[in-house]
Amino acid sequence: MKQFPAIIISLMLLTTTISAQDTGGTLRPYSPWSFFGGLNYLYNADGDGVTEVPGMNPDGSPGGLDSAPSPLVGLIGAEYRLPVWKPGVYFAPSASLFMLAYLWADDRALPAEIENRTAFVPSLLLDASFLYTIEKDRFLYSFGGGPALLIRYGFLEAGVSSDEKSYDSDMPAGEQVEEINSWLWSSLRWFYPMVQAGIRYRLTNGWGAGASLRAGLPVFNLWADSDTGIADSLMLIFCLTITPPSGKKITVSEDTTPPPPSVQEGLTIE
Repeated sequence: MKQFPAIIISLMLLTTTISAQDTGGTLRPYSPWSFFGGLNYLYNADGDGVTEVPGMNPDGSPGGLDSAPSPLVGLIGAEYRLPVWKPGVYFAPSASLFMLAYLWADDRALPAEIENRTAFVPSLLLDASFLYTIEKDRFLYSFGGGPALLIRYGFLEAGVSSDEKSYDSDMPAGEQVEEINSWLWSSLRWFYPMVQAGIRYRLTNGWGAGASLRAGLPVFNLWADSDTGIADSLMLIFCLTITPPSGKKITVSEDTTPPPPSVQEGLTIE
């Protein structure tokens, strides 16, 4: 949660420190690149897995949740929009980077609290969405979706030895990390269809500032051997976005032939 204010401040500073550009009679299209930062909420269905409370379990462990609540982690990323088919339709691949922590319990990988984590898991979400955009005045709206790959690989947490155990009945930490990685890559748990919507506002300096909301659908729960329900591991991603202007300028006058649709797309005449 602490990452979110830093992300917001960084994006605000970046947009406000850019020198204003001369926009009188000039078209300046958006760059195909956008950059974003925000929060990723990963739903954990184990949140209601209360065992024996109060008291102790037979193995000596305290009763309660086997895992952490649903994690909310910061992420950063970039998107590239490539016009396809007709004006307003884009192929918009993106990459998002975030960090997760896992433990091994109940024969599955579960999100972990800081003090209980076994594996540190860098995560890269590669999204290959198609977007339909609508521009009205200074606003650009986008809607779409597509397939995505969630690349996750766990490493033994710093300060945890490979033979360490929390309880006598646990497997060593090194073996837990192996089980976590095997679980993350089994049953197509790396495949996430995505749906998304976003809005972008053109600033007077030519930059675009906006927000987006994406949902990653855990369709692998339809066939994975799990009793956690269809919504387990659902991702909800909220981001603030910035889009620079391209370096190309087109001066427009009454005697100038209008630019082709591919250039007009996403432009505003001041």
